[in-house]
Amino acid sequence: MRYLIMLEQTEAGFAVQVPDLAIVTYGDTIEAAKQAAREAIQINLETYREVGQVVPESQSIEYHLDNPELRELVFAYVEVQEPESRIAA
Repeated sequence: MRYLIMLEQTEAGFAVQVPDLAIVTYGDTIEAAKQAAREAIQINLETYREVGQVVPESQSIEYHLDNPELRELVFAYVEVQEPESRIAA
């Protein structure tokens, strides 16, 4: 699965947002920020599945690019594995 992330350089490193899942995290480097986003996405997806909720649908990149508040951010995609369904025994 592929998720859009938005990166912004800060004094402490890189802030990263996953707008479709309302996730905000950070990393010291771009790669660390992307890895933090992957991990946060994975946890978020597993939680949705565990509580039986539907994962929110992704918005198009155009939707986010049209937002004037996001113009200064760098957009990228990260790949995450779809969590396996967990069935209680």
